[in-house]
Amino acid sequence: MALKLDFNYLITTCCIPLLTVLVSCNNNTKDSIIVKHSTSFYMDAPATNWNESLPIGNGRLGGMIWGGTDQELIQTNDDTFWSGEPRSTQNDTARNSLPTIRELLLEDKTTEAEELINTKMLGEYNQCYMPLVDIILDINHKEVINYRRDIDLSRGVVTISYEKDNIKYKREIFSSFPDQSIVIKMSSDGDNNINFTADLKSKINYESQAEGNVITIKGQAPIHTDAHYLGVHPAKYKDGRGMRFEGRLLVKQEDGEVTTEDNKIAVNGANNATLIFVAATSYNGYDKDPALDGKDEAAECDKYLTAIEDKEYKEIYNDHIADFKSLFDRVSIDMGTSQEADMPINKRVEAYKKGIDPALTALYFQYGRYLLISASRPGSQPSNLQGIWSNEMQPAWGSNWTINCNTQINYWPVEMANLSECHLPLIDMINEASVDGAKTASKMYGARGWMAHHNLDIWRTTWPVGGSGLWAVYQVGGAWLCQHIWEHYQFTLDKEFLNENYNILKGAALFYIDNLQRDKEGYLVTNPSESFENTFTKPDGKSGWACVGAAQDMQIIRSLFNNTIKTIDVLGEDKEFRSQVVKALDELAPMKISPSTGRLQEWNDDWKASSPHNGQVAHGWGFVASDLITLRGTPELAAAFRKTLEHRKPEKSYNSGSWTGAFPAGYWARFEEADSVQNVVDRHFDLALFPNLTSVFFGKYWEIDGNLGFTSAIGEMLLQSHAGEINLLPALSNKYPNGFVNGLKARGAYEVDIKWENNTLTTATITSDKGGEFTARYKDDTAKFSLQPNQTIIIDGNLEKIN
Repeated sequence: MALKLDFNYLITTCCIPLLTVLVSCNNNTKDSIIVKHSTSFYMDAPATNWNESLPIGNGRLGGMIWGGTDQELIQTNDDTFWSGEPRSTQNDTARNSLPTIRELLLEDKTTEAEELINTKMLGEYNQCYMPLVDIILDINHKEVINYRRDIDLSRGVVTISYEKDNIKYKREIFSSFPDQSIVIKMSSDGDNNINFTADLKSKINYESQAEGNVITIKGQAPIHTDAHYLGVHPAKYKDGRGMRFEGRLLVKQEDGEVTTEDNKIAVNGANNATLIFVAATSYNGYDKDPALDGKDEAAECDKYLTAIEDKEYKEIYNDHIADFKSLFDRVSIDMGTSQEADMPINKRVEAYKKGIDPALTALYFQYGRYLLISASRPGSQPSNLQGIWSNEMQPAWGSNWTINCNTQINYWPVEMANLSECHLPLIDMINEASVDGAKTASKMYGARGWMAHHNLDIWRTTWPVGGSGLWAVYQVGGAWLCQHIWEHYQFTLDKEFLNENYNILKGAALFYIDNLQRDKEGYLVTNPSESFENTFTKPDGKSGWACVGAAQDMQIIRSLFNNTIKTIDVLGEDKEFRSQVVKALDELAPMKISPSTGRLQEWNDDWKASSPHNGQVAHGWGFVASDLITLRGTPELAAAFRKTLEHRKPEKSYNSGSWTGAFPAGYWARFEEADSVQNVVDRHFDLALFPNLTSVFFGKYWEIDGNLGFTSAIGEMLLQSHAGEINLLPALSNKYPNGFVNGLKARGAYEVDIKWENNTLTTATITSDKGGEFTARYKDDTAKFSLQPNQTIIIDGNLEKIN
């Protein structure tokens, strides 16, 4: 019997040519026309490795889909599944060395200071994010035709379709947020043709059992795993220690035969089948032992499975689609069409050449939004180095939260991309880190408040990790995270949110009020300090990394103090503390322009970067991540930083993956230099993409900040609002002569639609449920407007109202 579908279901599940224009009835989409080529892509063969598989996720539960016809492999992750357990990394003796280190640095004895830091102040490396369960479906279709593996970003659905022996087969796979499960629908257009064997395996020590129509897999994570850079080492297991997990695969079919053997389930002669995978871990919080005080993972699986097992597939599917589209459809974008959009994505990436395929840029922007929706939902963990996707026991850099840039870059686009609630997992992590951060502030620095260094894992330890102080004694990781509290407020004007998180800002500011030291000129600086893992060369030829008051440190602290003062002004409370912050702010070491080069100084002293072209231009933080340096507000500082970029050329470092591309793309976007930012985008597309459109770093690792950093940069080509204006099309390349974007957000809680023709703004529509006064900018022209709550203003390319 052929599969029967109702009309709405047919419309949303049929394969649609990539360049087809769809009419959307979703109320969250401002423009009714969505260009399909920016919301989907496909491959014409199954994956042959993990970097060709396609990601799905509901914030907590993720999967990478290989799409095989002989064997389907879906490698899953739970965002809480980590090695290790809560631990104290606090060191009671490190503080004893701090006065000597500080004195040595003030005396320019950097080598001696570095040795003390490395031997007296560092701790242990963090734990690793673990793979969960492999879902394996043996289908035994070895020779097929018309194969297609399609990912629809707007629906969060991967569809595999092909033909064998004149029968059309299809699998739909998605990770449902409403039902907290991965769902697989298998169907064909013939009768009794669905045959497969299902199995569950894991790289973690596990046991599995099949009973009836459910396979159950259980296991326990290692108590310790080393990150990849320490070499290949086996995981360490201990009985009764470490995080437990359980997964269950429910096989639902209406007909055919179901049998169990060797812990597998076999289905034969069915017309269709629905498979539902649920999973849970014993993680019960960063401060709870997952073995002794953990959640009952079996009870969690019971809860998930009970809620979904009696639901019809169409209901599960429709609930997922409604949920996913409620986020994704807030923004639609068209930056031009191209014939390359008809190509499989892997071949399209391989064929990419500068100046062609403008549609790929819009697709990449939407792919970044898709990844954020899939990896970061309220109540989940925030996106780690690979979002929520990892298949390794020793993933790159542990798949940690690296908070000297990568984690923050992940969330650069989240507010502008109209995904504000996806920001909340990061805010939750900041609150959790502040607990151990208060211990580190006290034990290591003798200070009140809280702080965090450069790395976090799920156990939220804030002490410097091992290896070298070059990265480990980064003093401003927590302060940089606090920038996201202020950013979320600026885009939402949510005063209740700001009030709830004020103590986090206050605690971070309090740490620096207590901990900052005087430099030779009497300014307040961090000591010890380092500049984003960069080394310097002094005029005498000696090199090092330990210093006082690196420019990025001081920029981040200055922004923290500014934001804390503004928060107090918004809330109207704690005026006494405001006075303390203002006093410390006035005494911070200023940004300096080198008298010898005219460049913005990276260090408090006029030293040179030992490796000027490594891409790590730390002191651009105040330009790309805050409003300390702006093109028109601080023109001298902006000009000095531009000279730095001309010298350092970060856009040519490595392969423009990860932060090595995100930073320069952001820098040039904020300089409003369209050709320069487009060159970085072109280089990223040419050199830094895996076949599945994920970002390559160092030639072999996916780091999701490469995807999301460019999502931000592409957005800022079209709209910027950091400098107190709604700046329309500030860095739009001639590569995109005609297009539109609907639903972007600007600071001040504004929503903005933009349309352009022949590289010229035609209309901008600006709305706000809050109302307010704002200045709009287009090129060199500005105009002021006032909005009432829920009012809409439409302006033309001359910034004149046309409504």
